[in-house]
Amino acid sequence: MHRLIVVLLALSFNATAASPPAESFARMNSAFPDIAFATPEGKAAKLSDYRGKVVLVKLWATWCGVCQAKWPGHQALYDQVKADKDVQLITISVFEDQQVSQDWVTSKGFDVPLFRNPITDRGAVPVVDGSYLFVKGTPMTFLIDRNGVLRKKVVGSAAPISAADIRGLI
Repeated sequence: MHRLIVVLLALSFNATAASPPAESFARMNSAFPDIAFATPEGKAAKLSDYRGKVVLVKLWATWCGVCQAKWPGHQALYDQVKADKDVQLITISVFEDQQVSQDWVTSKGFDVPLFRNPITDRGAVPVVDGSYLFVKGTPMTFLIDRNGVLRKKVVGSAAPISAADIRGLI
């Protein structure tokens, strides 16, 4: 009888434990999760709002050495495509307060607009279906075609996505 009570107690603790949040995955040649964020002006937005454009999503953090080293290239890419109405760069910091990110970018003389992640305490970006896109390493860069399909993914110090990669999807 004592053994049965212990088993029942263990089962009840497991049943009441909080479930981890659902995870959305970014799979090549599949629809990219419809992530939610705020524009640099603070307006609520989601990836599907940019359907019809080629979108580059960059997830980064100020404390990440590789991220810092890649910023001059990211700025150069932004400068090459910012006038193109068929392209949208969405740069989102993870794991930190957005003001920290903005202060770092400004202090380095960069002017790439920063989109705002509503989650600052972990490496995740919310998805409109209630799940999360978890960051598996920084930086993470995703190239998404006009239909919302992931066409290229770069993690860490791998070769960056180029303006030619982006224009190849227009």
